Amino acid sequence: MPESDNKRIAKNTIFLYFRSFLMMAIGLFSSRVILQALGVADYGLYNAIGSIVAMFAIINGVLAVGTSRFLTFELGKNDQVKLKQTFGAAFAMHVGMALFLFVLLETVGLWFVNNKLNIPAGRGFAANVVFQLSILSSMLSLTQVPYSATIIAHEKMNIYAYVGIAEVTFKLALIFVLLYVPFKDNLIAYAIIMAAWSIGLQIFYRFYCYNRFPESHITLVKDKSIYKSMLSYSLWDFIGQFCATGNEQGVNLLINVFFGVTVNAARGVAYQVENALTQFSGNFLTAMNPQIVKAYAQNNRERFFQLIYEGGKFAYFLLFMLTLPIFLETDYILDLWLDKVPPLAPIFLRFVLVITLVRVIARPLISGVHATGNVKYLNLWSGCYSAFTFLPMVYVFYKLGFTSWFCFVVQAFNSVVCTILEACALHRNVKYNMADYFLKTYGVAIGTSLLAAVLPVMVIIFMPSGFIRLMVTCCVSVASSAFIILYVGLSKSQRIKAIQLVKNKIHR
Repeated sequence: MPESDNKRIAKNTIFLYFRSFLMMAIGLFSSRVILQALGVADYGLYNAIGSIVAMFAIINGVLAVGTSRFLTFELGKNDQVKLKQTFGAAFAMHVGMALFLFVLLETVGLWFVNNKLNIPAGRGFAANVVFQLSILSSMLSLTQVPYSATIIAHEKMNIYAYVGIAEVTFKLALIFVLLYVPFKDNLIAYAIIMAAWSIGLQIFYRFYCYNRFPESHITLVKDKSIYKSMLSYSLWDFIGQFCATGNEQGVNLLINVFFGVTVNAARGVAYQVENALTQFSGNFLTAMNPQIVKAYAQNNRERFFQLIYEGGKFAYFLLFMLTLPIFLETDYILDLWLDKVPPLAPIFLRFVLVITLVRVIARPLISGVHATGNVKYLNLWSGCYSAFTFLPMVYVFYKLGFTSWFCFVVQAFNSVVCTILEACALHRNVKYNMADYFLKTYGVAIGTSLLAAVLPVMVIIFMPSGFIRLMVTCCVSVASSAFIILYVGLSKSQRIKAIQLVKNKIHR
C-alpha cells in the first residue's frame, strides 16, 4: 500500500477515533440518565417503535451503500462530469424513496403500532407521537444520504470529529434537560428533542457539502443509464439489506410479542454498548472503505486484497482489545453504569459482543464485493439464506418455550454461515484463495484471542468482584492483548511498522 494512502487512512482513523471516544463516553453516561428518566417500560417502548421505522427504512441503507460506492468509484476515476451526474441522480432517487417511505409507514406501519405492538396501558398516545417523529427523521435522513456519502468519498473525516463534539455537547445538554426540566411526558419530550437534533444535523451537512464540493449542487439528470445502473445495483442490495434489517428488528418485535418491553429494554442496553464499542473498529473501516473502492476502480488488485485482508484483521484487533474486559466484567460494569439493570441484559450483551467480533472481520470483504459493483450473488446467497432461516427458527424456538436469549444462539450460527457465503460471492467476482483468507484472518484472530484471554481470565478467577478487580482486569486485558497481537497477530513487517509508528507519535 502506498505510504501516502497509509498516512491518509491513519489520519482519518484518528479523526474518527476522537469523535468516537467523545460520543462513547458521553453516550454511555447519557444512556444511564435516559433509562432513569424514561423508565424501563418507556425505554423499551422507544426501542420497539424505532425497530418498526428501521424495518421500513431499509431503503435508506440500500441507497446509502449504492450512492457511496458510485461516488467513490467516480472519484477514483477522476471523472468530474460523471461525479456530478451521479450525485444529482442519487438525490432524486432518495427524494422519491422518502415519499414512498412516508406512504408505507403511515399505512402499514401505523396499523402495526396500533394493532400489533405490545404497548403498556395508557401509553398509546405517546407511542403514536414517537412514531410520527421517527417517520419525520427517517424521511429527512433518506435525502441526507448523498451528502454523507460525498463527505466519506472525499475522505474528509475531520468533519465527523467536529460534528462529534457538537453531538457530545447536545447530549450533555439533553441530560440536564431530562434531569431538571419538568415535562408532562418524558418519552414525548425525548422524542421531540432527538428529532430536532436530527433535523439540525442534516441541515449542517447540506450546508457543508454545498460550500465544499461542486458536485453537491443539485442538477436535473436526464441520463437514464445512470439511474439504471444505480437502481440495478440497489435492487440486488435491497435483498441483503431487507434480510439484515428484517432479522435485526424482527427479533426485537418477536421479543416484544413473546416477552414484553422489559426484555426489549435489556436488548436495547446490550446494543447501546455494542454500538459504542463498534464505533472504534467501524471508524477504521470507514476510513479504509473508500480506499478499497478506489483500488478496484484503478485496477490495483494487489492493494485491493491487501486492504481486505488487513482491514478485517486490524478491525478485529481494535474491537477485541475493548471487548475482552467488558465481556469478562459485564455484570459489574452494567451495575456500575446503570441505576437499574434490565433483567437478562448481561447475558444479552455477552452474546452480542461475540457475534460482533465474528462479523467485524467480514466487513472489508463485503466492501470488496460492493466495490466490484456486482452484488447480485452476495445478496442472493447470504441474504436469502438468512431470511429463510433466522426469524423462522427464532419464532419456532420461542413457540416451543425456549428462553429469550436463544435468538442469539441462532444468530451466532447464521453469522458463521453468512461469512462463508460472502467470501464465496467475492471469489465469484474476483478470484482469490479463500482458504488463505480464512487462515490469515479468522485463524489468526481466534489464536490471538485465546492466548490474550489467559491472563485476564486468571484475574477473574482469583480476585473477588469489585472496582479493584475491574481496574486490574482492564489493565491486564489491554497489556496482554497488545503484546499477543503485536507478536502473534501481526507479521514481522507489520510489527516493525506498528512499533515505528508508536515511536514517531511519542517523539512528536
